[in-house]
Amino acid sequence: MSNHHPLILSLPPNRVRRNYSGGRYLDALEGEPMPVDSNRPEDWLCSTTPASNPGFDPVSDEGLSHVIVDRRRVLVRDLLAQAPRYYLGDSHLQKYGLETGFLAKLLDSAIRLQLQAHPTREFAKLNLGRPWGKLECYVVLSVRPGVTPYIYLGFQHPPTAQEWLRIVTEQDLPAMMACFEKVPVQPGDVWCVPGGFPHALGEGLTLLEVQEPSDLCVRCEFERDGVVVPHEARFMGLTPSDALRIFNYERLPLGAVKERFRVTPKILNQTSGLTESLLIGPEQIDCFEIRELMVSSRGRYELDGRLTLAIAADGKSKLTSGKDTLQLSTGNSCMIAAAAGELIVEPENDDCCQLLLCMPGRS
Repeated sequence: MSNHHPLILSLPPNRVRRNYSGGRYLDALEGEPMPVDSNRPEDWLCSTTPASNPGFDPVSDEGLSHVIVDRRRVLVRDLLAQAPRYYLGDSHLQKYGLETGFLAKLLDSAIRLQLQAHPTREFAKLNLGRPWGKLECYVVLSVRPGVTPYIYLGFQHPPTAQEWLRIVTEQDLPAMMACFEKVPVQPGDVWCVPGGFPHALGEGLTLLEVQEPSDLCVRCEFERDGVVVPHEARFMGLTPSDALRIFNYERLPLGAVKERFRVTPKILNQTSGLTESLLIGPEQIDCFEIRELMVSSRGRYELDGRLTLAIAADGKSKLTSGKDTLQLSTGNSCMIAAAAGELIVEPENDDCCQLLLCMPGRS
C-alpha cells in the first residue's frame, strides 16, 4: 500500500445476515439484475463492529466494512489503525480510541421484524462487560408500494415483569401482541429508540439506522414468517429472567411515543443551494450525530475535523475534497477522513440531492 492516504474512500456493499428477510431494494441499488429478498437485509456502513450471529455458520469478519485503497480491499478497522490521526483526529482518539463511536446501516425489511429490545449502556457494562449499549436511531427513507408503514415502540398496554417473562418464554403471541399498538411512520421521519424499550420495524421499510457500536439484542419472538431465531441469539447469553431485566415497562400511549421518540430536525445552515439540518445530536446521544444535506447547486460544506460517513439517500452527486473526487448515486456511501477540511458537493444536472452524514460525537 502506498503512503498516500485518500481523503474520500468509497465503501463497497457490506451485506450482513440477520434473523429476518429483506434487502430486495438494496439489491436493486447495487445493480443486481434480479433483486430478491434474502437473509442479508442490511448493509453495514463504515463498520468496525463485528456482527453477532450465534447459531449461524461463522463468516470471517462479518459486519466489518472494507474500503478500496490502491485497488486493494482493506478493512476500515485496519485503515484507521494505520493512520489514526489522519482519519479520526486527535481529540477523537483521546475519547474513543480506534472506535468510530457508531454503527450505521441501510436496512430494507420484507417482513415485520421480531419484537426485541436492546440494553442500555449501563446494563451492558454491568451485566455483559461491554462498553456500549444499543440506543438506535432511524431515518425513514422509503416504503414499499402498497405498504402502510408502521413500527412498534414501547408498551402501550404494559404487562408486569413476571407476566412478560411468561409471555416470552411460553411464546404466547396473542398476549404479546396485545401489549402493543402500531405507531404510524412515513418517509422523512426521524426516530430515536433508547435501550430498554421494546420495538419492531414494520414490513416494507427502507431506512438508515445509526446506533451505538454493538450488536446486542434480546428477541422476544422466536419465529417470524418461517425465520427461526436460534436459541443462542435470543437472550445475549443470559438466562431469560436476567435478559428481560433490560425492559422498560412504562405505559406509553401513541401520543406519548410520538412526542418522546420522534425527533424534529433542526436547520443549522441554509444558503441558496444548500440546507444543513441536524437530525440526531447531543440531545439524543453523545457518541454520534446524523446530519442531512439538501443540495440543489454546487456548494462548499465545511467539515469540522471528524471522521464522516456520507450516504447518498437520494439523487446523484460529485463529492470533492482536496485532490480526491467521488461520484455517489442513491444508496452509495463513502468515508471522509477527519483531515479533510471541506467538501464540495455538486449535484448531477443541478438536480437536488440528499446526503446523510454520520459522524462521531464531539470530543
